[in-house]
Amino acid sequence: MNLINSVQQKKIPKLFPLVIIFFAGLGFRIYYFPHELPLVIDSLSYFSYATETVLLGHLPTTWTTINNGWPMFLTFWFSIVNLENSLQYMQLQRIISLSLSSLTVIPVYFLCRKFFDNKLSIIGASIFIFDPRIILNSLLGITEPLFILLSTTALVFFLKYKRKEIIFSFILVSLCTTIRSEGMFLFLALTIIFFIKYKISKEIIKTYLPGLLFFILILIPVIDYRIEVTGTDGIFLRAIEGSTQTISTTNQDGIEKIFEGGKLFVTYLGWIMIPVFIIFLPFGVIQFFRKRIENTSFIITFLVVSSIPIFYAYIVQAQDTRYLYVLYPIFCVLSLFAVQSYISKINKKNIVIFLIILGILFISITFYEFKKIDYEKEKELYEIGKIASKIILASNEHPTESRYISVAQIPNEWPFIFHDDMYMTKRIPVQNSDNLEDYILNSRDELTHIIVDDNPNLPEFLQDVNKNEEKYEYLEKIFDSKNDGFNHQIKIFEINYKEFDFMQSK
Repeated sequence: MNLINSVQQKKIPKLFPLVIIFFAGLGFRIYYFPHELPLVIDSLSYFSYATETVLLGHLPTTWTTINNGWPMFLTFWFSIVNLENSLQYMQLQRIISLSLSSLTVIPVYFLCRKFFDNKLSIIGASIFIFDPRIILNSLLGITEPLFILLSTTALVFFLKYKRKEIIFSFILVSLCTTIRSEGMFLFLALTIIFFIKYKISKEIIKTYLPGLLFFILILIPVIDYRIEVTGTDGIFLRAIEGSTQTISTTNQDGIEKIFEGGKLFVTYLGWIMIPVFIIFLPFGVIQFFRKRIENTSFIITFLVVSSIPIFYAYIVQAQDTRYLYVLYPIFCVLSLFAVQSYISKINKKNIVIFLIILGILFISITFYEFKKIDYEKEKELYEIGKIASKIILASNEHPTESRYISVAQIPNEWPFIFHDDMYMTKRIPVQNSDNLEDYILNSRDELTHIIVDDNPNLPEFLQDVNKNEEKYEYLEKIFDSKNDGFNHQIKIFEINYKEFDFMQSK
């Protein structure tokens, strides 16, 4: 009987479910890990910067990434881990990224706890960690996982509304700003929220001024370095430039740009609702405004101010949903207002909450499976990129292949000094050309090859080359991936300028 009583008295720790979903989220990220694939585009730039920093023993003095907080963070890990080659260090960058993304479930949970009980907060944490876009983003090796982790943690500490915690939140926001310049708007949001809650007084200033001081002191060396290397601070001026450009569009009858930016914002916002947020978030927003909770101004101010740089990104036609991910933690909070309403009249809440979490997991993973990247195809493209980099001097930009042609030229030996001449194969833009002949004429000083496949994002005249290669007598096919046993067909043509000039003279 005593044994039974002792067992009955034992309670499962409140955070045990959080530990479970953390490892589940981490497990899914590891399961979908893109083995044997190198980093590309932005993540490759961060990798090269961190690699050069390790080799030099200091930050590069000839170039810098737009946001260098993330590669500076990578530098620490690169310097303490001993691996064999560049690809392995690229994989390490992905591992760090997915780990940070998984860890973000902790501050998301505690952010939800500011508004809801433990059980509902576990649901909010589940919505975040199992979101298919967050999972995919965590595997890319870019800035968002660390930025979201620090920004969400900053919100948690700020909401304690205690002097030391508020000051610490500003320190975290400063670190966020080194990672992505959008951290400036997070600082602005917290400043507005702070003075809405406390007004201006001597005692309050004693809290805010130290926070402001720490914010500035952390940024000063970063800003000084960026000015020395690039001539601009890349933070304050970037924010001002964005605001100025936005205003100037209206002065120059650029209302259409504003409209198109707004349309992109709404489109991508709607798109990221799928698959899970669409179930909870719309009704959650309605319930949020009905309840008029204590921290209503906090949520509204954060969403409005944090949306400013996102809106600007869409005004300049940035085609990506990831700018919205910083809003996800607050979306999780808002979603819980709907969950709370859904289950308020149900007796067996534990069973229902468990089923909701399973439902979130099932829906998210099903969606991810449907939309996931075809890694086998990507591996083929990488292998083709290796071949192409050895036979092409300068080609047209290609939506899929160009990124792998670039990374194929990265030294396998690690570390190395990054420089532009490393990319011996040049990529010539095609945006200003309406047909192949004009494109070749405009680029003939550099252009040597044409690369095509069945990608619908290629310009129409390049799609025509792929479909009707026999029409172009001045193009000599030197590579066809189908002939080398690849499933995906990519064709590479060398331009015969003698034949081209002859045909132009007719």
